[in-house]
Amino acid sequence: MNPARTQSRGFSLLETLVSLALLGILMVTLNTFLFSMSELWGGKRDQRLFDQHVRAATRQVREVLEASTNGPGAVGFVVKEVRAADGTNAARIAFTLADAGRFADWPDAPLPDVDCSLHADPERGLILQWQSRLELERDLNDVHETVLTPFLVSLGYDYYDAELRLWTTEEEPAKDVAGTAYQKPARLRLRFARGQLKSEVIVDLPIKRPGASRP
Repeated sequence: MNPARTQSRGFSLLETLVSLALLGILMVTLNTFLFSMSELWGGKRDQRLFDQHVRAATRQVREVLEASTNGPGAVGFVVKEVRAADGTNAARIAFTLADAGRFADWPDAPLPDVDCSLHADPERGLILQWQSRLELERDLNDVHETVLTPFLVSLGYDYYDAELRLWTTEEEPAKDVAGTAYQKPARLRLRFARGQLKSEVIVDLPIKRPGASRP
């Protein structure tokens, strides 16, 4: 027999059993890890979708408010009492858009010079109310509404006192010291909720600066 020749042999029964045992442990560990990851990922699915919606809704609010400062004739937002859908007057963030664009679903042909306002309805969400100044029988027609998000439950109005260097949050727009006109807040607090999921986002309100214009 040639000593240089290597004798081949198969696995023994013991070696096979040990290999199968190790393979089984590996598979159980891998399956446990994958199951835990899928459970973790699936368990946070609602939170991820809610966060995505909050970001998208906040972006819409910023977009529509920024649009009120664009163009030579734009003056930005004010706080004033406007006619609500139920016929009463309410203090709201109000502004005028040259073109309401995708935020308006016109019953007929689109019209320019659109007066808009924002308010929170706990049952319906964040409402953009709008009506063109050129609509016939404007005072008799119902104002139009667009729901920007159904998950906004309230708005907060942030005011900054430069002398005291202090921020305060009001649940309704605040009036000046004389009580004759509404003050402009510096920020809006958008409060979202869906079941147990909640989020609050602060939006800086845009300022119309002289000469600020964008086509």
